Amino acid sequence: MKQQKSISKDMRDTVNSMSDVMARQMDLTGDIIDGLADTAQRFLSSLTAGQSSNCCDIPEPCWMPKDLGEYHCKLCAGSTGIMEIRITNTDFRPRNFTLAAAGPDAGRITLSPNSFTLGPKERRTVRAEFDTRLDDTVHCADFEALIWVVGCNSHYLRWTVEVGKAERPCCHHVEVFDQPDYEHHWYDHFYCVRPCYGKSTRPGTAGKSDG
Repeated sequence: MKQQKSISKDMRDTVNSMSDVMARQMDLTGDIIDGLADTAQRFLSSLTAGQSSNCCDIPEPCWMPKDLGEYHCKLCAGSTGIMEIRITNTDFRPRNFTLAAAGPDAGRITLSPNSFTLGPKERRTVRAEFDTRLDDTVHCADFEALIWVVGCNSHYLRWTVEVGKAERPCCHHVEVFDQPDYEHHWYDHFYCVRPCYGKSTRPGTAGKSDG
């Protein structure tokens, strides 16, 4: 009788142990399945995100002008918009720099200085001011101009000014890092030089005579 009870207890212990092992295996299997599902979800998400941009898109040529961004000011008539443009020559040789305003409202912009030379790794800050004076009969206006920075590369920014009865502080700071591109890019062979038919002008010289 005692032997039968001992056997029954051993069987119950064995069954309980096997149940514990199976339970742990099921928990482990569930964790593995959850991990695989999470990995698959991340993979599908990356594929979906990649549909918006092709890995083989061809960037702009390195010789195209560099866009420095667009800047906006809201000023009262008679106030002055200010922009500080800090130019760094990151090359290992001296470089001449020229700045010019372009566009129908370019005459309202003053650049100081508008030309200079920077040695290797040197930098200098140019102050640009936007004049918003209006005629007595005009109470509001919108102005727009480009500022070109020409060194090794050509850089440009767009400055828009809204003139009215209200204003906000207008003092922008722009960084320009000018350097040659010494790398050979995989997409370089896609480009060729195509002439523009008609007369072209340097930035800031539109409407001026050559004489």
